[in-house]
Amino acid sequence: MNTDSDLPRSNVRRIVKQKITELKGVGGSDIHLNRDALTALSEACRVFIHLISATANDVCLENKRQTISVDDVIGALEDLEFGDLIAELEGDIEGHRTDMRERAKRRSESIKKRKAQKAAEELVNEENGGDGDRQTDGNGIVVADAPAVAAGNAEVAAPTASAAPESTAGKDAQGAAAPVGTGPEPMAE
Repeated sequence: MNTDSDLPRSNVRRIVKQKITELKGVGGSDIHLNRDALTALSEACRVFIHLISATANDVCLENKRQTISVDDVIGALEDLEFGDLIAELEGDIEGHRTDMRERAKRRSESIKKRKAQKAAEELVNEENGGDGDRQTDGNGIVVADAPAVAAGNAEVAAPTASAAPESTAGKDAQGAAAPVGTGPEPMAE
């Protein structure tokens, strides 16, 4: 019966065991769920979610909006007489919002730090007499030096270029350059 609207069994099992442990205390995690009981709980959760979603959608449409909001979900819980769930839900929502604000703050700080590091690298490049000709990776390691490449000194520009195998295109068997237009002789038919 595994359809797209089924809840993941592992999540349902984890939530049920967590709640039983809270209620029962020590030893609550030792409880085992029968496969049919897990299926019944999963189906009950799915039906509950559909009921709340449909009712929240009705509340949203009554307010002439197209996007369901937290207030619509809370209104749906009130309409369905699940008012005792609202306080816990509001606490969870506030916790989620706090987590999102902290995550956004960390992300913002990380971006600022990367920008400052990049600005410092550019300043160091300018102080070293670079005209912006040196290209560095994100860690400040020189990857290519444009004047050296222009001068034909590939070993200075990119040390890894010397490790690349030399091309054999356009060379004869002894390694000398073959005259243009000559190539392997065609096979006789």
